Amino acid sequence: MKWSRKTSDGIAYHYNASNSVDEKAIPIVFIHGVGLRAESWEQQLAVFGDQYRCFAIDMPGHGDSELLDKPTLTLDDFAEALKNFINNVIGEPAIVVGHSLGAMTALQTAVTYPEVIRGVAALNAIFDRADSAAQKVQSRAESLLDNLEQNVSDQPIARWFDKDSKYQVQAQMCRDWLDNGNRLGYARAYRMFAYLSGISAAQLQTIIAPTLLLTGELDANSSPEMSLAMANIVPDARAVIVPKARHMTQMTHASEVNSALKLFFEQCTTHGNIDA
Repeated sequence: MKWSRKTSDGIAYHYNASNSVDEKAIPIVFIHGVGLRAESWEQQLAVFGDQYRCFAIDMPGHGDSELLDKPTLTLDDFAEALKNFINNVIGEPAIVVGHSLGAMTALQTAVTYPEVIRGVAALNAIFDRADSAAQKVQSRAESLLDNLEQNVSDQPIARWFDKDSKYQVQAQMCRDWLDNGNRLGYARAYRMFAYLSGISAAQLQTIIAPTLLLTGELDANSSPEMSLAMANIVPDARAVIVPKARHMTQMTHASEVNSALKLFFEQCTTHGNIDA
């Protein structure tokens, strides 16, 4: 069973669960990265919808979701949107799986609203990003806001896929989402992401839910070193580095990502003696 809906506050989402999945099955929420859409999780929804209640959301200003009514966004704004979705649509704590900016949103929600989080998997997250790296991203973010008509897909597609012919289909999907999405929503979210250095170590130490930090071996911006460092800070965390993967791990290396998520979901099922 799969359908798409929109909440009263403008968040569009996909729901996927087989007819055999019990209505009490554990809920999982998937959150995409900046400029992308819920459909970036298709290879995860297809697998985990046989056992869990799977929700994939379009973040504010992305896909079919509406813009937040404020010109300058913060990570707390996205965390609040996620918290509201979990409370209003699901009605119980959920496992949250985020990619890139979605990973940062998932981690911030685990810090600020731990009561709605059963587990958090952060794919290709950043931590303690160097000022030199951040400045390049910030310059591009400001340029995007100054000119919403400029090309937005060439640079990220080159970084994410490096012209690898094996991933032409995935690269074209991402290019289409970037080129045809809400330009203002993308620019505002990108600027918010550009000024993030990561969740602070002090905040990471407060996360009480089981946590998975996963990234690609070849992801220069969300590097293995970042995920390994976070895994050493979060009390109940594990890091997984996917060999030969770059930034779009859930799309290009779905088998490896799904294997890691399967083990993680099982861990979350038994954490704190919560019944499946």
